[in-house]
Amino acid sequence: MKLKFYTKGLFTLLLFPTLCFGQNQVPLISGKARFSVEKGTVDCDIILSEYAHIEDYVIRLNSGLNILNIQSLEPKDFIIAYDRSMTEAVQTNETNSYCFTANDRVSKFLPSKLRFRYGGKFPVVNDTTGNEYTYGDWRGNMAFNNHIFRADGLQAAWFPVLYDIKKEFAYTEVRYDLEIECDDCEWIYLNGSAIQKGTKAHFRSDIPREPFLFAGTYNIQETATMQLLNTDFTPEQLEEFERLNSEVLLFLRNYTKKEFGEKITWVEANTTAKLTGFSFVSYPTFVNVGYPPYDLQSSFKESYSGIFSQVMAHELSHYYFGVLKKHNNILENLFNEGFAEFLSLKYLEHTGQQKMADLLIGFKKESINDKEFTLKPMGKFSDLSNTNSRQTYGYDYQPLVLLCIEKEVGADRMQKWIELLLSEDTATSDYGFFTKTLSVAIGDEKLYNRVLNTYLLSEQSVKNINKTLK
Repeated sequence: MKLKFYTKGLFTLLLFPTLCFGQNQVPLISGKARFSVEKGTVDCDIILSEYAHIEDYVIRLNSGLNILNIQSLEPKDFIIAYDRSMTEAVQTNETNSYCFTANDRVSKFLPSKLRFRYGGKFPVVNDTTGNEYTYGDWRGNMAFNNHIFRADGLQAAWFPVLYDIKKEFAYTEVRYDLEIECDDCEWIYLNGSAIQKGTKAHFRSDIPREPFLFAGTYNIQETATMQLLNTDFTPEQLEEFERLNSEVLLFLRNYTKKEFGEKITWVEANTTAKLTGFSFVSYPTFVNVGYPPYDLQSSFKESYSGIFSQVMAHELSHYYFGVLKKHNNILENLFNEGFAEFLSLKYLEHTGQQKMADLLIGFKKESINDKEFTLKPMGKFSDLSNTNSRQTYGYDYQPLVLLCIEKEVGADRMQKWIELLLSEDTATSDYGFFTKTLSVAIGDEKLYNRVLNTYLLSEQSVKNINKTLK
């Protein structure tokens, strides 16, 4: 979600090159991790194993974590020397990268089983009303505040993340078998497993998950379709939140013709910054970060109810574009964000909130018409240098392109296209698949070529958007 008064966390893909996620061998992380929410400390002994052989790779780890040693366990057991880069990063410089040079001092060597021992200490921010707060907060922050610790896997990389350079694929979703200790925690939650009470917990998952971690002292609430961590809703508010969540899920199921996966966990995480709010998905966990007016509680205020329902629809849409469809390119969530934002606007229209949809569309048009904004059209987008604002490109430009396509081809064909994108067992990071499914959905070569040349290939696409969405 991107608005002038609500900023969304960075996610990180657009259309290049092809890779079917299901064909990748999913790594296993095992071992022990110990945290202190009051001291801001991390102490880990993690084994990375059962991954495919990769010739050109790096292993990413949060830049605030210091390596004690890395040990090759298989095929031979020894402490291994490593090369480290402090500049290579996924998105916003949260990570350092590590690799092992072979005896020829040119190629890389990757043992089949590795053990990482590392630790770190991070700022603890418990007061954002005075001067004890950070300049900013974001998805990849290893955040310790208000007796809670949160860390994601996509950006924060609190565990070793294997990255295939050739395929541009980060193994942020892994199987896990982890013992987690937190002496000053009441609850420990690891994404994809049931929350556990106490200072020690053992989590296992054979289903690949991004191991988002949320540990500390907080409330737990439950409804028929979800559990909520760190919320304090009244019974009436809980009922309303359940109604809204169910309404969004019903719309998405009907629109995509795909069932939503499983029971959802909503997390209310406090921010370490003074005035900021953002949200992100580590499916099946949906995380909202922020104090009022950016918290979940504010969704019940009439002045925020419409915008929050759009945020919820956007986030839940990531099950379809982000979970059902996997991508491999570093531009990943540019593609995901465009479709999630489009679906959230369709939800507003469907529920009679057209004024809110029009307001958001107006903001988006202002953003793409900013003289400072530069871009290449979607069909020519190949790397991040093709735009000077990923945020504007993903959240504003792309959904406007999709709205234009819908206006040209009709709502039924647009819905059919999205069904095809989601039903095919192919990664939508391939531009050929993207356009092939669009062509099939339109079923009219002349109309398809007009859409292609007007919005996906034209250097005048912004001007064309302005003309179509008057």
